[in-house]
Amino acid sequence: MKYSKFELMAMGVAACAVLGTALLAVRGRSLPTEIVGQLMILVAVYGGLHYGRKGALGGFLAASAVYGVVAFSLNASGFGSTAWMFLFRVAIYAVVALIAGELNERYRYLFIKLEHHDYVDDITFLYNARYLSKLIDREMSEFDRYGSEFSLTSFTVRDDVLSRLPRSTRVKLLRDLGGSVIRGNIRGADEAARVDGARFTILFPNTDFDQATCATVRVKNKIAEFMTSHGYRNNGADAITTEILEYPRDREVIEELADALESQPPGGKP
Repeated sequence: MKYSKFELMAMGVAACAVLGTALLAVRGRSLPTEIVGQLMILVAVYGGLHYGRKGALGGFLAASAVYGVVAFSLNASGFGSTAWMFLFRVAIYAVVALIAGELNERYRYLFIKLEHHDYVDDITFLYNARYLSKLIDREMSEFDRYGSEFSLTSFTVRDDVLSRLPRSTRVKLLRDLGGSVIRGNIRGADEAARVDGARFTILFPNTDFDQATCATVRVKNKIAEFMTSHGYRNNGADAITTEILEYPRDREVIEELADALESQPPGGKP
């Protein structure tokens, strides 16, 4: 099953539950604010399921804001009762959005792995080189159709930093870097892959070179902070090299890269 189908199924279940309770509220002549409050649950769920943790935050804020405006505008039950109900709803939105965001972060790549086991890296559960090649081909097709530029950034931890570590420690470092640091600091629309060894690549759709540079600096700093805080190296930033490519500016280089990635064996030694 594709993650998109899981997302639709989860949204369907949530919609049935929310709409069912909303209809009961209508039949019971409950306040319109409660109907809006129920419907806003779908906003929180969708934000987390589709866009991950950052989407969950956005869905939570949007749902809380809309419900707050409606509730305090009508204020049919008095300010005190309305305030308590608002806090109750905010707590519900927070829990629902948090769970939905975690489902996206934890299971999005797993669904890809179950569907195409050779498209996901076994260590980090990010995409591997082969699937990254397919993603690049997709973005190049999008550019041909709509003129949507995109960028790629590669992050590589120097060999001399990792070579002194035991294999189990290297594996844990790569898993933490890929599954937590990198994936936790990119947008829901961005795609991350472990290409080989300690080299990671992020694909930034609809992103030019300058925008990719800003995102690269942010992610690199997060990687450096993580490595420094865990004692892998005192000056973590010096242990990481980056390369930024923009399509179509670097068309030939990216096309050659996509071809090379497609023929690369899945996985890669840590």
